[in-house]
This record gives sequence, structure tokens and C-alpha cells, in this order.
Amino acid sequence: MQRERRVKREPKVKLRWLIMLAILILGFATFIIIHQAEKPMATARSQTVSIAKKYAGVKSVTNFYSANLGRTYYSVAGKTAKKRAVYVIVAKKGGAVTVINQNSGLRESAIRSRLQELKNPRKINNVGLTLIGGKPYWEISYVNRNRNLCFATLSFKTGAVKKLIENI
Repeated sequence: MQRERRVKREPKVKLRWLIMLAILILGFATFIIIHQAEKPMATARSQTVSIAKKYAGVKSVTNFYSANLGRTYYSVAGKTAKKRAVYVIVAKKGGAVTVINQNSGLRESAIRSRLQELKNPRKINNVGLTLIGGKPYWEISYVNRNRNLCFATLSFKTGAVKKLIENI
């Protein structure tokens, strides 16, 4: 009688091990896929930080931004050795470096508040600095109340709306 019980339990034990192995493999595969998907942005961040340190004298970095509506720009917020708060904007193609004093315009938090006043979005997806005609602008992607994707380009200095793309 005990022999019959053992025989019946062996397939269940093997099945459990197979299920656990499948879950482990799926978890590992998911980790690898996510890691590979995030790798380009991590590389862009490290390169932008290194450019900011080399060409703009940035000693500490507080934030990283990306903007890619039209041309792609990566930027960092940080402080120089003289404790001056700056934004360093780097074009993805051409690598041109633009350094802007943070006090000469609106900061990210002010831009988020400004967009909240103007459009009352459901969710802000991304905020980044971009250059248009050599002047800095904040580029924001957000989801509106109708759950449509929208983009807003606001002036760095004043927060005035330059361009709106709504309901994509």
C-alpha cells in the first residue's frame, strides 16, 4: 500500500520541480530583457554625465533628462566646483554642448506646476530640455484627461507655450 502512494506522489514532485524551474527561467529571462532594454539610456546617461564633467566643469549631477521630439538631446542638472547650478544640454548627433545657468529660467518643478495649471494632465511621462533655434525649451510628454498622449514645448525662461501636440 505504501508503494502505491509513493508511485502516485513522484509525478507530482517532478511536476513541482518543472514548474519551479520554468518560473525561475522566466524570471531570469525577464530580468535580462529589462536590463537590455534599459542599457541604451544608461549608456546615454553616463556619457552625458562624463561630457558635463569634462566640458562644463560639473562636479555633482542631480538629475538626467532626455528629450526626443524631432532631435534628441540629453541633459543633466548639476553644480560646478564654484557651486553654480547649471543645466548641460548635449545633442545626441553632433555632440554640441550647451551650458545654461539654472537661475536664468524655470526649473523642472516649476515647469511641472505650469503644465498642471495649463492642461491639468492625468500623468506627466517625461520632462526634458531641448534646443530650438539655439534657445532652451522644456519638452514635456503627458497623458491628458481623455487618456491621449500629448506633448508640450514650453519656454525655459518664461514657461510660455511654444508648441502643443495633443490627442495622439
